[in-house]
Amino acid sequence: MIRYNKIPILEFDSDREAKITAASFLNKILPEYCVISFFKEAINKIVKRKNSRIIGYLHSEIVDIPIYELDIHGKRICITMPFATAPGAAGTIEELHAMGVEKFIVCGAAGCLCSELEVGNLILPVSAVRDEGTSYHYLEPSREVTCDPFALQTVKQLLKDMSVPYVEGKTWTTDAFYRETAEKIKRRVSEGCITVEMECAAFYAVAKFYNLPLVQILYAGDNLDCEKWDCRNWKQQYSIRENIVNLALEIVGGL
Repeated sequence: MIRYNKIPILEFDSDREAKITAASFLNKILPEYCVISFFKEAINKIVKRKNSRIIGYLHSEIVDIPIYELDIHGKRICITMPFATAPGAAGTIEELHAMGVEKFIVCGAAGCLCSELEVGNLILPVSAVRDEGTSYHYLEPSREVTCDPFALQTVKQLLKDMSVPYVEGKTWTTDAFYRETAEKIKRRVSEGCITVEMECAAFYAVAKFYNLPLVQILYAGDNLDCEKWDCRNWKQQYSIRENIVNLALEIVGGL
């Protein structure tokens, strides 16, 4: 049932059926576990080292993204890159789930709204402010969407067992990275956000819709908690990025 509203994005429809579904044209060819990473260079390095084979693709008009299979401690795990932004993130989960994936670890980077976060610090977003449009097609309107509590607790325990330090916090998911104004940043910080990125709310919303365990791990990148934006060379942190992907591969089987 749809709830009509003057503002289209708030017209949530509780009908779970849609005219087009990923399951209608995709086959279940993937393993249960999947790591999604935004770090192309890290994935390429890992799959080359492990001589991994391509077992599928995420298709689009612009690019086809390969999906690789790995054997990690005797478990079949696939790894791939997502389509960027909230709509891309949602489509990525929809299609991977239709192809058989049931459990996800997503690793990416985020802008910092707290200058105490050093480049490379690991962050577990416990919730995301829904300042994007995609999540509103999966969940009723609300200010935030939370990470699956059981999956989050499982990952926290696995990181603790591995003596990997991390910070918990709220993230701000926005559709417009060129509209992160001083007032908006101040507002998000006041409600507890420590990072900003473009996908987390969508990842969590789609995972909730399908009841899928999904946790995102971010690393602290550029800094917005200063007079002038500081990129802090966040895109050149190659060892950090590879380490996070390897970490994700280690823990995804525990979900």
